[in-house]
Amino acid sequence: MILRYSAENFYSLNEKVVVDFTISPTTRERAGMLKGDGEDFVNSVLGVFGANASGKTNLIRPLGFLSWFILDSARAKPGSEITYEPFAFPPDKDRPTKLELEFEFKGGHYRYELDLLGNTVAREALFRKKTRFSYLFERTWNPESGEHDFKAQDLGPVASIPQRANASWISSALLAEHGLAVELRPFFEGFQGNLVHYGHQVQSYGAELPNVFEAAMYLRETPEIMSSVSKLLSEFDLGLSRVELRETNAMGADGKEQIYAFPFGIHEIAGQSFAAVFIKESRGTQSLFVLLRYLMPVLEQGGIAFLDEFESGLHPHMVRRIVELFFNPATNPKKAQLIATFHTDFLLRDTFHKYQIYFAEKNEQLETEAYRLDSIKGVRNVDNIYDKYHAGTYGAIPCLP
Repeated sequence: MILRYSAENFYSLNEKVVVDFTISPTTRERAGMLKGDGEDFVNSVLGVFGANASGKTNLIRPLGFLSWFILDSARAKPGSEITYEPFAFPPDKDRPTKLELEFEFKGGHYRYELDLLGNTVAREALFRKKTRFSYLFERTWNPESGEHDFKAQDLGPVASIPQRANASWISSALLAEHGLAVELRPFFEGFQGNLVHYGHQVQSYGAELPNVFEAAMYLRETPEIMSSVSKLLSEFDLGLSRVELRETNAMGADGKEQIYAFPFGIHEIAGQSFAAVFIKESRGTQSLFVLLRYLMPVLEQGGIAFLDEFESGLHPHMVRRIVELFFNPATNPKKAQLIATFHTDFLLRDTFHKYQIYFAEKNEQLETEAYRLDSIKGVRNVDNIYDKYHAGTYGAIPCLP
């Protein structure tokens, strides 16, 4: 599970911003608290709130970028761009972008650090904590030699793994089936989000046909998750008895015949079953189908879901019901986590506690500032957070003329 992550000089995050999932052990009886492998207690859900263009999306972009960079960056061609954007007001080509991720996995406590300077990995390191953090590997770009200075310990043979300037060492180690990289791969494969891998464009998971189709193709390959999606949709009072995937042959973009899957909603009325192709269902039902494509793998297998504009097309009560799946050990047995941006401030009324709420706003320098609500002195869980937010007590609301 993720304990915390941070970003600096990354999109609108100029100064270092930390997103912290950890909480005080005294609050562990609250809904949505997870016990880590060590001494930490961790939130299962963090909600990010703020005005449009405040940088809410940028607060979760590091997860999309890091999951791609660690798993797949070595598959890119040597010399290709590392696609991200440093802070641009004003740009500083000599200042690195810094990302950190601290996490627990299979009894290990790790911290990953990455510095990027243009299309070069200026520094990359992975630490493991026993009594204190010690490095497993660390590499630093040496401009004089045009190579990385590399050191490692407790990793076994590493000499044959390429030191790519534009790729993660872990990603290169995965291609070589190195033991540590293979061990960590399931953790990063457990990241599910609607930010594309290079981190600066967002895939909507609304009711658009390509999204529904992509979700159906993904669920076709994971029938056990498809069964859970169908069950939840039928339970959420949408008039559905179940959802089925039906296959058909069609010509692909490469001119070859391929098998495609299309979802159908099954309605049972007066003892009869009626099938309707899913694009005839309501937009909200289609949006929920696509949303569950991201959430159910995480709930059933563990991991983290990072989602921008979580509630697209959904009623606020439906949003709350879905969020609460992460609070309940019966529906979240693998200690899955969720971080998402919301406009449904209804959740501030009776769903989220103060340590599960992040606010984002931009200052006059167009920098995103982000803070967890419990970092504001004097805030209590018994406060009417919803009313105080709308009164401007906590900031992060639109300034409208």
